[in-house]
Amino acid sequence: MENEPFLATQTRPQLQPILEVEEDPDVSSTHMKKSNSGLGGLHRCRTAPAMAVMRDLKPKTPQIPKPESDDANFIIRQAIFLLFIYLSLGVLIYYFNKDNFSGFETHPVVDALYFCIVTMCTIGFGDITPLTPATKVFACVFVLVGFAFFHILLSGVVNYVLDLQENMILTGIKMNSKRQQQGFSAGDCIVDVEKGRMRIRLKVGLALGVVVLSIGMGTLVLYFVEDLDWIDSVYLSVMSVTTVGYGDRAFKTLPGRLFAVVWLLFSTLMVARAFLYLVEARIDKRHRSIAKWVLSRDITVQDLLAADVNNNGFISKSEYVIYKLKEMGKIGEKDILLICDHFSKLDRNNSGKITLPDL
Repeated sequence: MENEPFLATQTRPQLQPILEVEEDPDVSSTHMKKSNSGLGGLHRCRTAPAMAVMRDLKPKTPQIPKPESDDANFIIRQAIFLLFIYLSLGVLIYYFNKDNFSGFETHPVVDALYFCIVTMCTIGFGDITPLTPATKVFACVFVLVGFAFFHILLSGVVNYVLDLQENMILTGIKMNSKRQQQGFSAGDCIVDVEKGRMRIRLKVGLALGVVVLSIGMGTLVLYFVEDLDWIDSVYLSVMSVTTVGYGDRAFKTLPGRLFAVVWLLFSTLMVARAFLYLVEARIDKRHRSIAKWVLSRDITVQDLLAADVNNNGFISKSEYVIYKLKEMGKIGEKDILLICDHFSKLDRNNSGKITLPDL
C-alpha cells in the first residue's frame, strides 16, 4: 500500500463506498452524489484502469523471447568456414591416397578438389573413382556428409543471396514509383504490391534465365577449353547442372577442371532453386484458385451448421473467419485446438474472456 500513491492517501473504509457504487449499476444518482460528497468530491475516472490490478503490473512469469532468425552474415561466414573444412579434409585424404584412385590426372590438388566437388554435388562423372576398400569407405562417408551439407547449408546461402537481390530490386522499384505517382509503371508488372514481393512468375522467369545462363557458360567453356563439339558441349553442360552425370563425357583438362570446381558448385544450386520456384508457382496458383472459390460461393445450411461452433443458431464474425480459413487450408483443426487450449489456460475463471487480472 505504501508504493501506491492513490490508495495510500485513502483508508479502506473510505474506498469501500466507491467500489460498491462501481459494482452496482442500478444505484441511483442521488446515492452516488451522497457518497462522493462524503469523500470531498472524490471520484474515479471511467477510463482509469481497474484498481484491482493497479497493484501488480509486472508479469507473473518471465516472457519467452521470440525466436529470431540467424544473422545473414553469420550464415555466410559459417557456410564458408564449413565448406573450407569439408573440402580441405577431402583434398588432404585424396592427395595422400592419389595412387588409390583411378582416372585421368592433371594436377594432384586440382584433381582432388575436382573430385570433392563432383562428389558433393552428387554428379558422379566416373572419370575419377576409388579403388581400395579404404578409399571406397571414404567416398561413401564423404558423399553422405556432402549431400547433407550441400543441400542444407549452401542452399540457405543461395536463398539469402537471391532474397537480397530481390529486396534490392523491390527497393529500386519503390523509389522509382514514388517519383512516378501517376501513369503506368513497369514495376507494376514486377512487384505484387499487396504481398510486397516480386511476382512468382517473374521469379520463375529469372530462375530459368539463370539456368540458361549457367548452361550457356558451361557450353562455351567445354567447346573452347575441352575441345568438344557443340552438341557434346551442350550435352555435358546439361548433364552436369542437372547432376545426372552419365560418365561418357567429363572434364579432362586442367583449366576445364578449375572452371568446373566453381561452375558446378553454383550452377547445380541455381538449377535446384529454379525447380523450387516452379513448384512454388504451382502451389501458389492452386492456393489462389481455392481462395477465389471459397470467397465466391454462397453459404449453405450445411456451412452454417458446420461453422456454428457454439451451437447457438447463428454464426459470429470470428466463427465465419475461422471456417473460411479452414476451407482455404490456411489453418487446421489441430491448430485451432491448440489455440483454444492456450486460451483456456489464460481464462482461469472460465468466463470466456481474458482480463487484466488473468495476465
